[in-house]
Amino acid sequence: MYCQVIEHDVKRIYAAMHNGDYYDNLARVEKWTLGKVVQELKALDFETADHYISESDYNFLKQMAEKRNHWCHEAYQNFIYNKKYLQSHEYVDECRKLQRDNEKLSSVCRALEEVRIKAQKKFRNM
Repeated sequence: MYCQVIEHDVKRIYAAMHNGDYYDNLARVEKWTLGKVVQELKALDFETADHYISESDYNFLKQMAEKRNHWCHEAYQNFIYNKKYLQSHEYVDECRKLQRDNEKLSSVCRALEEVRIKAQKKFRNM
């Protein structure tokens, strides 16, 4: 859930910062992958010295795309075919990873929401 909200906020920040109509920009980026929109937002954000998102946060967003892919496509493969998977070491490991990622993503989600609101206000789009 947090990954999805973060993705939508990144797209809204890009739509606000990019020249042109906010809603036209948003429609244009709607089908972009998270990786592409992060890359494009970073390029746009770093055109000036006053950045909305730090270099390290852009690196985290790039890694987040990989984490999301893990949770959507890979996490269950390590244990799902084990009939007693709830007792398996692999299941316990994935649960720990999920809890750790969930805690980090929840704080990133809140911080990025603030960035989105600031960008939309500054660029007169909301």
